[in-house]
Amino acid sequence: MDLRVPARFLSVLFVVVITAILWPTIGLSQTFRIGIPLKDGKVLPAFLFLPSYGVKGRIPGIICGVGVGSQHILQYQDHCRHLAERNFAVILMDPSNYPENLVPDAYSWDRGAGYLKGSINQGVVAARLAVSHEWYLNSIKAAVDYLCYSPFTDPTRIVISGFSQPANAALTYACRDPRIKAIVWNYGGSPWVMPYDVLKLPPVLIFHGEDDDVYEVKYAKKLAAELHTNAKYYEAYIYPGQKHMFNVYYDLRTENRYMRPIIQESFERLISFLYRVLELRPDKKKHAPNYAVQQHFLNPNFAYYPFEAPKITH
Repeated sequence: MDLRVPARFLSVLFVVVITAILWPTIGLSQTFRIGIPLKDGKVLPAFLFLPSYGVKGRIPGIICGVGVGSQHILQYQDHCRHLAERNFAVILMDPSNYPENLVPDAYSWDRGAGYLKGSINQGVVAARLAVSHEWYLNSIKAAVDYLCYSPFTDPTRIVISGFSQPANAALTYACRDPRIKAIVWNYGGSPWVMPYDVLKLPPVLIFHGEDDDVYEVKYAKKLAAELHTNAKYYEAYIYPGQKHMFNVYYDLRTENRYMRPIIQESFERLISFLYRVLELRPDKKKHAPNYAVQQHFLNPNFAYYPFEAPKITH
């Protein structure tokens, strides 16, 4: 019996072992499951993402507020990992603190019974918000406090990025907390539940799909018009033919984020905005992939710029 190990097998084994050892340093951010203490004594479960290459000094912080139980959606986690790799400390959280055992899993939330279950959960939270929204804003404050008190975060550079329902809460909260230096408003809806004072808002970045099937695009246009009229710094990007979650969503069963150029294009606009308003030095080693630059999704009729429009370069 020949007990000699083929050289090809040994070479493959060597690559697997080395990859396993170096994996945290070659593209994956450090991911931590955390519990954020709330004012009422409860704990808000969340995820914290830090750069894979470590934190040197204090870095800007981003709070990604998502819909009911959506902190478990892998596409959102992927988005946060890529933000962390651009040298941000990122918290992914659901301000509603909905019981995690009642939300659909990461592979069923976007279809069938999972989608129906998620829609019911959203309705429950919306009904509670119609009565009061302070409890919801308290969750955001707890996340902001967590970042500001962390030794690795620059408390003078805190951003709130709200997706869908939390996008409106981001506007409301930022009006009362001067620590928020920018808002990323991703396809939000009517502000009737959580009103805001446009004159108190920091710089705002708006993303919305023209064919959004959850919140109509008119809300994005209204917000952009208010900011424009009041001479507030903002950038608005309305994408033709796109629906809800267009800048993070891909089908886990058949795709990855790099198969959707619009995700790359919008992400580079996000990074450009953050570097500009937070007065950060751009990393020239990071740039939009070629396939993101080749396709232009922006509808100029619905985009407003107070200054020169950002450029994506190779």
